[in-house]
Amino acid sequence: MASKLGVALLLFYLLAQFWLLERIASYVQIANCRQYGDLNGMQLLLYAIFVIAPLSLAAIILLLEGRRCIRVLRIGQNPLPGEKVLRKTRYKYGNAARIQPLVLFALILIFVGFAFWGSFQAEKINRMIPPCSSEQPQDVEKSGG
Repeated sequence: MASKLGVALLLFYLLAQFWLLERIASYVQIANCRQYGDLNGMQLLLYAIFVIAPLSLAAIILLLEGRRCIRVLRIGQNPLPGEKVLRKTRYKYGNAARIQPLVLFALILIFVGFAFWGSFQAEKINRMIPPCSSEQPQDVEKSGG
């Protein structure tokens, strides 16, 4: 199982390193020349990195662990009654049981805070990017991508 996961992670790393990052690097050269509604390509990239990525991580954590954490907070027992565990685990009750869910909710709040901060940073960085010039390549295919 671990070797399959290692091979999958290695393949993902190689794909990202030699294909995805190359495509993104070539797109960044012309991103401010592309329009997607009210946003140009560079704004879209900046908001994806600084806002959408942290919000996505917060949403994933909330979707995977949110309901369980709320139940642990409500009941005050971890692991929950009837919950299957991989090895013998001592039950925690009261405040000791509530620590893990509170840490997870704090982590979610940190990611939301990063996204809020990132929205201002993306706007600040976007103001420093010069507008599209006639010397910039206009097509990803022509710029070596």
